[in-house]
Amino acid sequence: MTCETQVHRLPNGIRLATLSMPHMASVSSGIWAGVGSRHESPKDHGIAHFVEHLLFKGTPTRTSEEISRQIEGLGASIDAFTVEDHTCFHTKAPAEHFETILDVISDFYQNPTFDPKEVEFERRVIREEISMVRDQPSQYLEDLSSEAAWGEEHPLGRSITGSQESIKGLNRAAVFDFFKQGYSGKNTVISVAGNIDQKRVVDLVSERFESLHEGSEVDFVPAPPIKTSHRFEESNETEQAHVALSFRAAHQHDPARFAQKVMNVILGENMSSRLFQVIREQKGLCYEIQSDMVSFADAGLLQIYTALHPENLGEALNAVSSTIGDLWKNGVSEEELDRAKSYLIGQSRLSLESTASRMMWAGESILAFDRWIEPDELHDKVRELNTDDIQQAAREVLSPDIMSTAIVGSYQANSILVDWAGDREIK
Repeated sequence: MTCETQVHRLPNGIRLATLSMPHMASVSSGIWAGVGSRHESPKDHGIAHFVEHLLFKGTPTRTSEEISRQIEGLGASIDAFTVEDHTCFHTKAPAEHFETILDVISDFYQNPTFDPKEVEFERRVIREEISMVRDQPSQYLEDLSSEAAWGEEHPLGRSITGSQESIKGLNRAAVFDFFKQGYSGKNTVISVAGNIDQKRVVDLVSERFESLHEGSEVDFVPAPPIKTSHRFEESNETEQAHVALSFRAAHQHDPARFAQKVMNVILGENMSSRLFQVIREQKGLCYEIQSDMVSFADAGLLQIYTALHPENLGEALNAVSSTIGDLWKNGVSEEELDRAKSYLIGQSRLSLESTASRMMWAGESILAFDRWIEPDELHDKVRELNTDDIQQAAREVLSPDIMSTAIVGSYQANSILVDWAGDREIK
């Protein structure tokens, strides 16, 4: 089944992707603002996420409740998220209701009232969200590992949700200024995928968004070199230690990212990976261990995560070191490489079967690369890799001299991690 894709640039700078999937019953729509937590100043920590919340709180013509009812009452869904480099609002609806959905989302994206009462109400909601994250070690560890890798003086090293102190200090004027600067035509990407008439979608989006000011692209502070630092948060309320090891990886435009992605699959992305097989299946030291990658415009991280009892931590860390050392010294076999390639390409293809996933691919592709990227273009890059490329990727990324660490757990577990990390040597 085909999916015709068209990309348009509207007069005010908005980039619009339309993906025709006539065999589908739904339409998924996404609006991206090219601003996130890395565009914040220290005094505005958490403001991008705050703005995301407040856009749902009403416009001059719709209350917060009406926004929800007008979407959900059509059998549709709506959600949003804020990450380091962008904010996204996305919906999925029966195809016949696309125009109504567009009316609602175009209204709240362009015309939030930022009512002072709603600002105060939502401030309390976000402070509760921050507390909830602190109560969940695996989520809180993400904030600690970012801080350890980038340093809390850099936006990438600060939490996306903000802190209790920073959220308390944000006012309506600051929120409005951040919104006006970031939510502009040049910073906006819209993608629509599903059972659509592409010309009709272009006409509707052009009409609904013609008043959005063009603005300018928002700058960000370049990412620093990864720090070899450590963060620890004591937690005696859980039996497990939650541990993260972070390494500097390729940025979004680095050709080395393809070999690193395949290397990450072999290392720890799935159940057949080396870390999972050795540390969980063969040694029985943990329930969960995995590695994943995140990439930004100018930097990236590969992170190994595990949760386990402190008495197993030392042995598990030594097994991690040995696994990395084997990748360094012996590389990978052709069979292992072929399995990893098939997994990566297969997962990519399967993930693009729905209107929502196609919409997400288009939006993030245009936001990061300013163009539509055919999935097969990236799949071909993966197919071209050889075993030497994967071994080189391991040696470039998994360097013990450029590693940051973070842990939520007991003092005993922290001491084990600190001692192990101090012996920065491939075994």
